[in-house]
Amino acid sequence: MADTRRNQLKTFVEREFIGPDPIDWEGTKQENGEEILSADAPSTRYIAGILFPGMVSEDSESESLQEEMDIPEQPETAEIIDTATEELPQNSGTKAEYLEDAEELINRSNAYRQSAMSMTVGIMKDDNIRIYVSAGTYTKMSATDSRTGKKVYRYPRTAINWNNNEEAIKLPTVSDGIKQIKVGNTKLQMDITYRYKKGDFSIYTFTLENTNKGPDTFNDEQCFFQVKFRLESELGFSPLPDSQRVNVNDEDYQSNQLLYRNVRNYAIGHGCAADWEDSENGVHWIESAIFPSYEVKPIVPSVIEGVTLEMIKYGPEGNFQENIQELQLMCDRYENWIQELKSEKEKLDSRYTLTADRHISNCEKCLARMRNGIHILQTNEKVRIAFQYMNLAMLMQQLHYNLPLQRWEDDGHDGITLLNPVNKLPDPYDDSTWYDKEHKVYGKWRPFQLAFVLINLESMANRRSPERGIVDLIWFPTGGGKTEAYLGLSAYTIFIRKLLNRDDAGTAILMRYTLRLLTAQQYERASSMICACEQIRKSHTDLFGDNMISIGLWVGAATTPNKMKDAVKAYEDLYNKKSDENPFVILKCPWCGAQMGLVKLKNGDRRLPGYSKRVGKNRQKTFKFVCSNVSNNCDFSSEKNPLPLHVIDDDIYEVKPTLLLGTVDKFAMLPFRPEAQGLFGYYNGEKVTSPDLIIQDELHLISGPLGSMVGHYETLIHELCTQRTTDGELHPKIIASTATISRAKEQCHALYACGKDNVFQFPPAGLNAGNSFFAKEDRTQNGRLYVGILATGSSSDATTAIRLYSSLLYGAKELQVEKESDRDPYWTNIGYYNSIRELGQARTWIRADIDQHLDVIYKRRFYDKIYGKEEYRKKRRYIWRDEELTSRISGDKVTASLANLNIGYDDGEKPADGEYPIDICLATNMISVGLDVSRLGLMTVSGQPKTTSEYIQATSRVGRNAKNAPGIIFTLYRPGRPRDKSHYEHFKEYHSRLYCSVEPTSVTPFAAPVRERALHAIMIGIMRLENDSAYNDTRPAIPNQQMLDHVENILRNRIKNIDANELNAALDRMQWVIAHWEDYKPDCWAPKYNRDKSYANDVPLMYSAGSHKNGHWGKAGIETPTSMRSVDSSCEAELSSRYEAKEV
Repeated sequence: MADTRRNQLKTFVEREFIGPDPIDWEGTKQENGEEILSADAPSTRYIAGILFPGMVSEDSESESLQEEMDIPEQPETAEIIDTATEELPQNSGTKAEYLEDAEELINRSNAYRQSAMSMTVGIMKDDNIRIYVSAGTYTKMSATDSRTGKKVYRYPRTAINWNNNEEAIKLPTVSDGIKQIKVGNTKLQMDITYRYKKGDFSIYTFTLENTNKGPDTFNDEQCFFQVKFRLESELGFSPLPDSQRVNVNDEDYQSNQLLYRNVRNYAIGHGCAADWEDSENGVHWIESAIFPSYEVKPIVPSVIEGVTLEMIKYGPEGNFQENIQELQLMCDRYENWIQELKSEKEKLDSRYTLTADRHISNCEKCLARMRNGIHILQTNEKVRIAFQYMNLAMLMQQLHYNLPLQRWEDDGHDGITLLNPVNKLPDPYDDSTWYDKEHKVYGKWRPFQLAFVLINLESMANRRSPERGIVDLIWFPTGGGKTEAYLGLSAYTIFIRKLLNRDDAGTAILMRYTLRLLTAQQYERASSMICACEQIRKSHTDLFGDNMISIGLWVGAATTPNKMKDAVKAYEDLYNKKSDENPFVILKCPWCGAQMGLVKLKNGDRRLPGYSKRVGKNRQKTFKFVCSNVSNNCDFSSEKNPLPLHVIDDDIYEVKPTLLLGTVDKFAMLPFRPEAQGLFGYYNGEKVTSPDLIIQDELHLISGPLGSMVGHYETLIHELCTQRTTDGELHPKIIASTATISRAKEQCHALYACGKDNVFQFPPAGLNAGNSFFAKEDRTQNGRLYVGILATGSSSDATTAIRLYSSLLYGAKELQVEKESDRDPYWTNIGYYNSIRELGQARTWIRADIDQHLDVIYKRRFYDKIYGKEEYRKKRRYIWRDEELTSRISGDKVTASLANLNIGYDDGEKPADGEYPIDICLATNMISVGLDVSRLGLMTVSGQPKTTSEYIQATSRVGRNAKNAPGIIFTLYRPGRPRDKSHYEHFKEYHSRLYCSVEPTSVTPFAAPVRERALHAIMIGIMRLENDSAYNDTRPAIPNQQMLDHVENILRNRIKNIDANELNAALDRMQWVIAHWEDYKPDCWAPKYNRDKSYANDVPLMYSAGSHKNGHWGKAGIETPTSMRSVDSSCEAELSSRYEAKEV
């Protein structure tokens, strides 16, 4: 049923854009069922699937359009591209003259207000091709409106259906040139062009053209609407030749050629897309598509026979031997699968053999590591205990994280009480206490998740393990459970570290993200896991010691307060009604689900449940999180047992949380924050401990300029995390995860200097896309349905977008459903934009243009019924609420918008909680990772995103509940942009190999721009954070030779490992920094501030990039990044002269 609703929505939009759309009221239908347009001329009513008269100039307008529009919109100029010659190789020798005419036909297919559409296909020798053409024409007729008596125009439709069934078509050869076939008694003509021969088949281009001519203006009767043609083959079409590269030493390219060898392209569209059905008997029909669609089936975790992997059974109360047997069975099943790969490999074409061998070898390495993990479980008691409690903690995390939000309300006595509280907190050993267990799955590992933990058991227990040098990359499609995998490993790391040293109190794990939206969301999820670990620790201090297990959120001041005094002030302003902005991120107790944050009472007073301000010694004010849910016995509801959560920098530096979660940008602040040295295990200048695990989520985002900067600062982070002993150096384990990446080995090496051979992608690929044993493509489930739109008949891109948004809004209202809540998946439209500039323009449409077009659709569909009848106003779709998710809105508003996205549609009336569901949410790439709202099923993408990775990530935000809310994505291509048009014309080919199309990324951490911007920051960071007060005094002493040699050695080794060509230039830059330091003898490390927050005159060694220098500094001071991203410089206006005004 859910899939039916999705198809209804697609059909509604097609009828709005292409037609025909016969409406069942008087005067809108002919006796034969064909429509009669009355409100609009055809070229106004429909904007896609039209063939205009040939040679129409780009500034010409329909005569009918000129009559009905006072101020016609000016179209954007379209660039003409020739995809035929770009996409297909040509015969050697002189190009046949007739091909010049063929190229003109292609140009007409690509022109603004096209007069032709074409498809290029491969046809076997002696094949019999049948051609089917369908279209519609409209005749202009005058009439009198029966209600108003005014003269109006009507446009009855005439259907055209033609085929060549009775006449065999002889396809042209190189000597024949172009074969022309008239389509019945119409002005349509089919042109068949021979391109070239390849083996047993030849390449042909079929072009359907409108032979009407209209040099300056045209009327709608010269146009053909709803144009479509179809080719059918008796022998089956041949796939088009692949543009394979020869002798390419690129492992990713070779792997994709193997994995997608059975996914072939059978047609290229020109001015349209192409569609076909690939069955076991081959492809026997290909047709043009104006609204091409393709369903990307989900890659789902595999179910392994006899393997359940229940967390509670793997916990401390489970049967350990039975668990070992189940894990061994999983390995046995994996080994059998690998043997099947070896048999399949023998049947492959020889060109795939080496790549297949590499894939199989990776699978065998993975199996060996899994079996080694099982062996360590059996032989190392501490590993077993840590593993068992990790399973218990992960089950507790799931149970508590999924508790519903319990809101506070005014109790009428100047206090608050919980609305619909959970009666009893979940007990992992009593499933009757598990919330909504009928609809949620608790306590079951997906095989790849537990397998990933297994392959890392040894390296986390043994700091000298060679596998610490391997960067393990979790590659799994979005929504597959990557987060649960590395959270499980994090819990195991925490417990094994405590078992190895009960007194450990340092930061064990660094978890980094690139976007604040994702960072805040993952902090909430990880907080439940940390609370579970802390509860276990408190119950087993004999095993895990007395030091609290905690989590810190280390981000910029725009998201959370960085200073305790700022946090206290923010709390007081919130409480005293001076502000409504909540900078504390945590809005729900991660343990019991009780609301935290601002609650307004009816008398105007405020309460801040979950937030606690205390006055300590010396009148020092502090802030902490203490759940207010005392009545429900939340385990973290007292001052003695606060929530182990920290979001304030001052607090984080003092506590040194077990798990530190932050944005990559925050690490740029290290040279300015020597107090952060404790996070890396430094105490009074001595290295006591260091983090054991570094997790980088969404690795694909660490690319380009951002990736280069992150890789540069990784020199500093790697050094700070390194512990040197008499037996050698100890390093942390690095884990990364992504759903979309190409050339991961090169990227990881450039970031982490690990060596390309020390990057392991998990789970390793098999021999076919969509089957890696741990994950398989499920063709029985609903996937995400992608729909492409290229409206060549529209007057502008803005008009197309406005009409699409209106159609989707109204289409959701028109769905045929059993109950109103069935509309919910498609009620909220996520509008995705490639830039804030484009989004800003769209924001202005919502309350004006889109709302106005909703009224146009409404009146068109219900004109005969609403004439004087107010009750039919309920049929109209209204825009009650719109939101924005971009970097330009504040952190607390981002959190609120995310919460609002969870408000579902019920019956169109105002819900009980007083909030409407969002109608339109406009967003940029902020949502491309991290947004996980199961009710969302609809997205509009405006323009092809810059990368395929971004396209996959962004569109994966919808349709995450495939059973009840299968996703549909409308991608709006712009005719004037060649890249958009190319993706449209290759729609099916592109979407059928989506993951294969992910572009490789570039990371150059020591290139000149990065060196000049940040090499000095790395030097200063090493000096300040690795040492005691000698390098943290107010006045920065010039480093001695021993320190300079130490820094140079670190840089030299790192750069030689990653890019030796940059070494000499980097050493020169280092000498320049030291010379600058010696010449200007700075007064302080970083600027001091006056009371008005301007820079003081004290000369600093470094100052924030983009800030305005104090003129007293002269040329002293080195501009230093406070973020990994580019920052625009600020400027100040200065009054140079004063003039007296003269009387006139």
